Amino acid sequence: MMLVASGLAVALASAAPAEPVPVSIAPVVISVVESGVPAALVSRVLEETDAIWRAAGVSFLWQRGAREAIPSPPGADMGPWLPPSRLRVIVGNDKGVARDHRTPLGWIVFDAENAPRQEVYLSYRNAWSLLAASGPVAGSLNQMPVLRREILLARAMGRALAHEIAHYLLASKAHTRRGLLRASRTASELFSADRAGFRIDTTQRQQIAARLTSQPAVARRW
Repeated sequence: MMLVASGLAVALASAAPAEPVPVSIAPVVISVVESGVPAALVSRVLEETDAIWRAAGVSFLWQRGAREAIPSPPGADMGPWLPPSRLRVIVGNDKGVARDHRTPLGWIVFDAENAPRQEVYLSYRNAWSLLAASGPVAGSLNQMPVLRREILLARAMGRALAHEIAHYLLASKAHTRRGLLRASRTASELFSADRAGFRIDTTQRQQIAARLTSQPAVARRW
């Protein structure tokens, strides 16, 4: 059975800002495959994702231009999955699958309840469509300077990527009522300079640190 956590779509949310904590675990190595997306934009996307996760004590080692495949993790029949510090991100133009009239900016596939594949897809096409439809919030796309357009797209895509990475590092499809793993967002939240609604809470930080250091984590139901 294939399960999909297609996070960050468009609806409502807000939360308090995260408190900075020092990076204390090894960087997660992420191979980035760029398909038909401007390299400068991808750089900004990764910077946005870095900024969100820095407060949680997690850093990334981005390997650009990657093409290698990463094998899928073991299924649920092999027990709880503790993910290695490796992930592959594809930034391209696929549309994905809309659910509940929500357009996904990114998604990750789960082979079982606690077994995410080591691959996240981030949709440039869907981010562009969202920006084009968000004139009252972001301004007219036709009149927008190129740099401004790139900054706004990078914010939305970087936050979507941070969201999907959270599913991966927690090995969970669950969403939360607030914070980074809230399922739905307004255009205002995605394009705003304010990242306050995209925090990782203390329990999530502890679970992620435990997985990345191969220490047992306390199970939590949302």
